[in-house]
Amino acid sequence: MMHRVICDCDNTTGVPGRPIDDGQTLLYLLGRPDIELLGVTTTFGNGTIDQVHPATKQFLRDHGREEIPLYRGAGKRVQPPTEAARFLAETAATHPGEITLLALGPVGNLYAAAQLDPGFFGNLKQIVCMGGYLHSLGVPGWDHVPEINLSGDPEAAFAMINAACPFILMNAHICLQTPFGLEELAPVEQHDPQTYQVWRNYLLTCQGPHLEPKDYLWDLLPAVYISHPELFDDAQVWVRSTVADLETGTIVVGDRGDGARITMPSRILDVERFYAIVYEAWAKAPAMDKSLRAQ
Repeated sequence: MMHRVICDCDNTTGVPGRPIDDGQTLLYLLGRPDIELLGVTTTFGNGTIDQVHPATKQFLRDHGREEIPLYRGAGKRVQPPTEAARFLAETAATHPGEITLLALGPVGNLYAAAQLDPGFFGNLKQIVCMGGYLHSLGVPGWDHVPEINLSGDPEAAFAMINAACPFILMNAHICLQTPFGLEELAPVEQHDPQTYQVWRNYLLTCQGPHLEPKDYLWDLLPAVYISHPELFDDAQVWVRSTVADLETGTIVVGDRGDGARITMPSRILDVERFYAIVYEAWAKAPAMDKSLRAQ
């Protein structure tokens, strides 16, 4: 089955000291034969929009996929519609019920698309998103890391959670089941040594006092869900987070009927297979070509 996907991201892969999880996810999408990437839209989040958009343009260039449409999006909270929002609204209206929107950063582009077309959310097949905390992560080195994706534009996040389409949310807690350190990175060197080096450089910046270099595959979870929902438990919950709750990225779970009903998996049922699927897609994706770097 072919999945038609638009990726809304805050990719900063290649920007020194900035996260690489959006780039890991884009590379995964490029290596999946069952995913048709209709376009990529950018937003602030892991960096400013002036960092994110050029980094994403360079990423597609590095991997020989410049033909994929790329649209610059929101640079701040509550921003008027951008070219990204217009692309989202127009594409969803052209392909009603067909498009999965993969949301990996603050979701102002989605909110603006709904302002342009009130039927926008209803035109989507589904939204699959990474973001939010239920409570403190309880992991040394990560316990006080602020949430970005839902809190970056809480009004937009509230509209998304309550949208008129299926909504799947991977929160930060389930992402802790997929650590990514130097050991997990090692297989990448065999087929894409340039990407290996970029990712290794970032992991080394994550090495705090007495801690090993390690991150988590945050944005990979919603991407893998698109093709392999069977890897996750099908937890249905009611979320009653207010805009004030979302200011801190807090997910408040209500009783049955109290809030918006969403899918929020709590565990990966087969972690080993999850990694195998990710590695397979990375191996099939176009390797980074240094000769394509912008001069």
